[in-house]
Amino acid sequence: MTTICLIPIKSMETVKSRLSTNFNPNQRRKIFMYMLNKTIGTLKKSEISDYWILSSDLEISKFAKLNDVKLFKDCVDGLNETISYYVKKVFDLGYDAMYLAPDLPLIDVPSISQLLNSFENDDFSLLVPDLEKKGVNAILWKNNLSFGPFLGVNSYSIHIEKAIDQNIKIKTFENRKLQFDLDTFDQFNNLPDHIKSKFLSF
Repeated sequence: MTTICLIPIKSMETVKSRLSTNFNPNQRRKIFMYMLNKTIGTLKKSEISDYWILSSDLEISKFAKLNDVKLFKDCVDGLNETISYYVKKVFDLGYDAMYLAPDLPLIDVPSISQLLNSFENDDFSLLVPDLEKKGVNAILWKNNLSFGPFLGVNSYSIHIEKAIDQNIKIKTFENRKLQFDLDTFDQFNNLPDHIKSKFLSF
Protein backbone atom coordinates (compact mmCIF):
# COMPACT_ATOMS: atom_id res chain seq x y z
CA MET A 1 0.00 0.00 0.00
CA THR A 2 1.06 3.59 -0.59
CA THR A 3 2.78 5.29 2.35
CA ILE A 4 2.78 9.06 2.88
CA CYS A 5 5.57 10.46 5.05
CA LEU A 6 4.88 13.32 7.46
CA ILE A 7 7.76 15.59 8.50
CA PRO A 8 6.82 18.07 11.26
CA ILE A 9 9.10 21.08 11.77
CA LYS A 10 8.85 23.59 14.58
CA SER A 11 9.95 27.22 14.42
CA MET A 12 13.40 27.83 12.96
CA GLU A 13 13.97 30.37 15.73
CA THR A 14 14.40 27.58 18.26
CA VAL A 15 15.75 24.82 16.02
CA LYS A 16 18.43 22.61 17.60
CA SER A 17 18.29 24.68 20.80
CA ARG A 18 20.05 21.93 22.76
CA LEU A 19 23.18 22.71 20.74
CA SER A 20 23.11 26.37 21.76
CA THR A 21 26.10 26.03 24.10
CA ASN A 22 28.34 25.12 21.17
CA PHE A 23 26.72 26.73 18.12
CA ASN A 24 25.19 30.14 17.50
CA PRO A 25 21.68 30.46 15.99
CA ASN A 26 22.96 30.78 12.42
CA GLN A 27 25.17 27.71 12.78
CA ARG A 28 22.29 25.70 14.25
CA ARG A 29 20.11 26.79 11.36
CA LYS A 30 22.75 25.60 8.86
CA ILE A 31 23.06 22.27 10.65
CA PHE A 32 19.31 21.74 10.59
CA MET A 33 18.83 22.81 6.97
CA TYR A 34 21.59 20.46 5.85
CA MET A 35 19.79 17.56 7.52
CA LEU A 36 16.40 18.62 6.14
CA ASN A 37 17.82 18.85 2.62
CA LYS A 38 19.37 15.41 3.02
CA THR A 39 16.11 13.97 4.32
CA ILE A 40 14.04 15.36 1.44
CA GLY A 41 16.67 14.32 -1.11
CA THR A 42 16.65 10.80 0.31
CA LEU A 43 12.86 10.55 0.25
CA LYS A 44 12.75 11.73 -3.37
CA LYS A 45 15.00 8.82 -4.34
CA SER A 46 13.16 6.27 -2.18
CA GLU A 47 9.99 4.23 -2.63
CA ILE A 48 8.03 6.66 -0.45
CA SER A 49 5.04 7.74 -2.52
CA ASP A 50 4.62 11.23 -1.11
CA TYR A 51 5.92 13.38 1.72
CA TRP A 52 4.38 16.34 3.47
CA ILE A 53 6.16 18.95 5.54
CA LEU A 54 4.06 20.14 8.48
CA SER A 55 5.12 23.63 9.51
CA SER A 56 4.00 27.24 9.79
CA ASP A 57 7.54 28.64 9.67
CA LEU A 58 8.18 31.14 6.87
CA GLU A 59 11.66 29.84 6.03
CA ILE A 60 10.37 26.27 5.84
CA SER A 61 7.53 27.47 3.62
CA LYS A 62 10.08 28.94 1.20
CA PHE A 63 12.12 25.74 1.34
CA ALA A 64 9.08 23.60 0.54
CA LYS A 65 8.13 25.76 -2.43
CA LEU A 66 11.69 25.78 -3.77
CA ASN A 67 11.96 21.99 -3.48
CA ASP A 68 8.44 21.21 -4.72
CA VAL A 69 7.37 19.61 -1.45
CA LYS A 70 3.80 19.72 -0.17
CA LEU A 71 3.44 21.96 2.87
CA PHE A 72 0.67 21.99 5.45
CA LYS A 73 0.25 24.22 8.49
CA ASP A 74 0.98 22.70 11.86
CA CYS A 75 -1.58 22.73 14.67
CA VAL A 76 -1.42 25.26 17.50
CA ASP A 77 -1.90 22.48 20.07
CA GLY A 78 1.55 20.99 19.52
CA LEU A 79 3.61 18.32 17.78
CA ASN A 80 1.62 15.21 18.70
CA GLU A 81 -1.68 16.86 17.80
CA THR A 82 -0.25 17.98 14.45
CA ILE A 83 0.94 14.50 13.54
CA SER A 84 -2.30 12.88 14.71
CA TYR A 85 -4.37 15.30 12.64
CA TYR A 86 -2.46 14.61 9.44
CA VAL A 87 -2.24 10.86 10.02
CA LYS A 88 -6.05 10.90 9.91
CA LYS A 89 -5.89 12.90 6.67
CA VAL A 90 -3.60 10.26 5.18
CA PHE A 91 -5.94 7.49 6.33
CA ASP A 92 -8.87 9.32 4.73
CA LEU A 93 -6.99 9.06 1.43
CA GLY A 94 -6.72 5.29 1.94
CA TYR A 95 -2.97 5.19 2.60
CA ASP A 96 -0.55 4.12 5.31
CA ALA A 97 1.14 6.92 7.27
CA MET A 98 4.68 7.55 8.43
CA TYR A 99 6.19 10.09 10.82
CA LEU A 100 9.85 10.91 10.20
CA ALA A 101 12.12 13.19 12.21
CA PRO A 102 13.86 15.76 9.99
CA ASP A 103 17.20 15.68 11.84
CA LEU A 104 18.79 12.36 10.88
CA PRO A 105 22.26 13.12 9.48
CA LEU A 106 23.03 9.55 8.36
CA ILE A 107 19.73 8.81 6.60
CA ASP A 108 20.06 7.19 3.17
CA VAL A 109 17.95 5.39 0.58
CA PRO A 110 18.88 1.81 1.63
CA SER A 111 17.83 2.49 5.23
CA ILE A 112 14.44 3.78 4.07
CA SER A 113 14.04 0.79 1.74
CA GLN A 114 14.76 -1.66 4.56
CA LEU A 115 12.27 0.15 6.79
CA LEU A 116 9.52 0.02 4.16
CA ASN A 117 10.20 -3.63 3.34
CA SER A 118 9.86 -4.56 7.00
CA PHE A 119 6.65 -2.54 7.27
CA GLU A 120 5.03 -3.85 4.10
CA ASN A 121 5.81 -7.51 4.78
CA ASP A 122 4.03 -7.58 8.13
CA ASP A 123 0.75 -6.45 9.66
CA PHE A 124 2.45 -4.59 12.50
CA SER A 125 3.04 -0.88 12.88
CA LEU A 126 6.70 0.07 13.33
CA LEU A 127 8.70 2.22 15.73
CA VAL A 128 12.23 3.42 15.02
CA PRO A 129 13.86 4.46 18.32
CA ASP A 130 16.94 6.62 18.68
CA LEU A 131 20.20 4.87 19.55
CA GLU A 132 19.61 5.28 23.29
CA LYS A 133 16.06 3.96 22.96
CA LYS A 134 14.65 7.02 24.68
CA GLY A 135 13.12 8.94 21.79
CA VAL A 136 11.39 7.91 18.56
CA ASN A 137 12.73 8.92 15.13
CA ALA A 138 10.05 7.33 12.96
CA ILE A 139 6.63 5.70 13.26
CA LEU A 140 4.77 3.81 10.54
CA TRP A 141 1.05 3.18 10.91
CA LYS A 142 -1.10 0.75 8.97
CA ASN A 143 -4.14 2.44 7.47
CA ASN A 144 -6.79 3.14 10.13
CA LEU A 145 -4.67 1.54 12.87
CA SER A 146 -3.18 4.64 14.47
CA PHE A 147 -2.34 5.20 18.10
CA GLY A 148 -0.61 8.20 19.61
CA PRO A 149 1.81 9.59 18.82
CA PHE A 150 3.35 10.25 22.22
CA LEU A 151 6.50 12.12 21.27
CA GLY A 152 8.41 13.80 24.07
CA VAL A 153 10.45 12.65 27.07
CA ASN A 154 11.00 8.86 27.09
CA SER A 155 8.66 8.54 24.13
CA TYR A 156 9.97 5.13 23.03
CA SER A 157 9.03 3.37 26.26
CA ILE A 158 5.72 5.27 26.39
CA HIS A 159 4.80 4.08 22.88
CA ILE A 160 5.57 0.48 23.83
CA GLU A 161 3.49 0.73 27.02
CA LYS A 162 0.56 2.36 25.21
CA ALA A 163 0.65 -0.26 22.45
CA ILE A 164 0.44 -3.04 25.03
CA ASP A 165 -2.38 -1.29 26.89
CA GLN A 166 -4.34 -0.74 23.66
CA ASN A 167 -3.55 -4.18 22.20
CA ILE A 168 -1.83 -2.59 19.20
CA LYS A 169 0.47 -4.75 17.07
CA ILE A 170 3.79 -2.95 16.98
CA LYS A 171 7.42 -3.82 16.33
CA THR A 172 10.73 -2.03 16.74
CA PHE A 173 12.91 -1.48 13.69
CA GLU A 174 16.58 -0.78 14.29
CA ASN A 175 18.95 0.74 11.75
CA ARG A 176 21.78 3.00 12.88
CA LYS A 177 21.31 5.41 9.99
CA LEU A 178 17.72 6.05 11.05
CA GLN A 179 18.43 5.91 14.78
CA PHE A 180 21.29 8.41 14.85
CA ASP A 181 19.80 11.85 15.51
CA LEU A 182 21.53 15.08 16.43
CA ASP A 183 20.61 16.74 19.72
CA THR A 184 23.88 16.96 21.63
CA PHE A 185 27.46 18.05 21.02
CA ASP A 186 28.65 14.51 21.78
CA GLN A 187 26.46 13.24 18.96
CA PHE A 188 27.92 15.91 16.69
CA ASN A 189 31.45 14.78 17.57
CA ASN A 190 30.55 11.16 16.82
CA LEU A 191 29.63 11.99 13.24
CA PRO A 192 32.06 11.28 10.38
CA ASP A 193 34.33 14.24 9.67
CA HIS A 194 33.04 14.68 6.12
CA ILE A 195 29.51 15.21 7.42
CA LYS A 196 30.57 17.61 10.16
CA SER A 197 32.42 19.73 7.63
CA LYS A 198 29.33 19.92 5.40
CA PHE A 199 27.11 21.18 8.20
CA LEU A 200 28.62 24.60 8.60
CA SER A 201 29.59 25.09 4.96
CA PHE A 202 26.03 24.44 3.77
